[in-house]
Amino acid sequence: MNKIQLRALLLSFFVCCLAQFSLAQEREMALDNFFSTINRNGDISGSLLVAENGKVLYKRSFGYADAQNKIPNSENTLFQIASVSKLFTAIAVLQLYESKKLDITDKFIKYFPDFPYPDVTIKQILSNTSGIPDVGDVFVPIWKLHQDTVFTLQDIIPSLKLQKLPVDFKSGDYWEYSNTNYSLLALLVEKISGEKYANYLSKKIFIPAGMRNTFQKTSGTNPYPHPNLAYNYAWPFISSLAPARVDSFATNDYKVHYRTWPAEGDANIYTSVSDLINFDQALYKGRLLKQKTLGLVFSPSTRNNGKKIILHGVASEIGVIGDFYWGFGNRIDVDSTLGKIVWESGGLPGCRANMIQNLTKHQLLIWLDNKESPSAMDNLFGALNIANGRTVAIKKAKQQAAPLYARSLITEGEDVAFAKLMTMVSDTTTNYNLSESNLNDLGYEFFSDQKTDLALQTFRAAVYVFPNSDNLFNSYGEILAKSGKKEAAIIMYKRSLLLNPKNDDSKKALEQLEQK
Repeated sequence: MNKIQLRALLLSFFVCCLAQFSLAQEREMALDNFFSTINRNGDISGSLLVAENGKVLYKRSFGYADAQNKIPNSENTLFQIASVSKLFTAIAVLQLYESKKLDITDKFIKYFPDFPYPDVTIKQILSNTSGIPDVGDVFVPIWKLHQDTVFTLQDIIPSLKLQKLPVDFKSGDYWEYSNTNYSLLALLVEKISGEKYANYLSKKIFIPAGMRNTFQKTSGTNPYPHPNLAYNYAWPFISSLAPARVDSFATNDYKVHYRTWPAEGDANIYTSVSDLINFDQALYKGRLLKQKTLGLVFSPSTRNNGKKIILHGVASEIGVIGDFYWGFGNRIDVDSTLGKIVWESGGLPGCRANMIQNLTKHQLLIWLDNKESPSAMDNLFGALNIANGRTVAIKKAKQQAAPLYARSLITEGEDVAFAKLMTMVSDTTTNYNLSESNLNDLGYEFFSDQKTDLALQTFRAAVYVFPNSDNLFNSYGEILAKSGKKEAAIIMYKRSLLLNPKNDDSKKALEQLEQK
């Protein structure tokens, strides 16, 4: 090669590198503009990362891990990743399969002789085709009788037997999301490995993958002594004036009892975007599973008839995301225009977690959040398009009108609040969500909090906005009656029956009032 040829080659190489650098800069700027705008909309409190071939294209954090002490979120902040944890459970089971300690076609009862569903296989549990009821159906009835109980993995099978719940369908025929499935898989990992589930994950997944700070919360434990944890923030009630730390909630049943059922398998891994990029690379490099076995995780599950499980019109908190196959602990995009896209999403009170992997192009997108940002899933798919050179519009979730009305009612009075409610009612197509059930719940919430005047004002507004709701007139009548306003209550019950003559509750309440 002469000098001229060498110079030409070096120049060509330089131009190529410059073009790649320029493209990376353009994508970084586009992603930053995209996420910064979402932050200005008040819709991010968490950490984001976009990478390709193991190299970070974009990384940024917004908001506070600890709002009270003004500790900001960072790339090393540990977030609760909710159902994204299921991917790790699936990998743990397949590690045992790969080492020939189980076969995924085995019946689960082979390992647990008292398991009440003898026909269910491990594969059906992995693919959510088992028909086993969800954890709420299994544990909440028991929890209501014994509210100090903290359930562990060892309680799952006894609770299933106690409840005597049938499968929701013949195992393998249909698909239904059930957290119980993945708690059972964690129990299986413990049984076969002889290790506590959290210890198994640490030894076999977190440490080999270089996830130095990641851990699995165990049932009944407090995760917050761990350093760098993000507190989860949510609104305790519809009428709350400010969000609060979820771990401080004491009376809201929904946001309390989820902490009492088994923590492992279906949720409660705490990790960071920095650790998750290491996990992503560990998958590609075969540190956790052989590529053939990993293919099972990211392949569409099938029913008994051999047909792939397709989830049509998968919905987010904003709208429809698209059509997806179900793998093992993940979803697989039917549309392969950008490559083979797999994603995991999860949410618990006060947190959201979303992770997208483009297996074809080795792209990774993560959004971990500690304030229930409703647009996270939709906009992370938007970021995927940006990473692939497309232009997208930011999606913004509608605001919930009932809490805004409640705050105005408390701080500004009935007239101002009603005027604002009417403005929101006229804008439900674009910017606000409002349902009669939200206002109904708000009215009862005020009444149970001994704020009777606010309860009555809420129901007065509610029946104005939803004049054809027999249920709202029934509820309004109940609160009036309990407030000693008999004649007004009778009027409301009659209105309820005029709208729905079959409303037995209104009929009985009216008869009782008229007999007094």
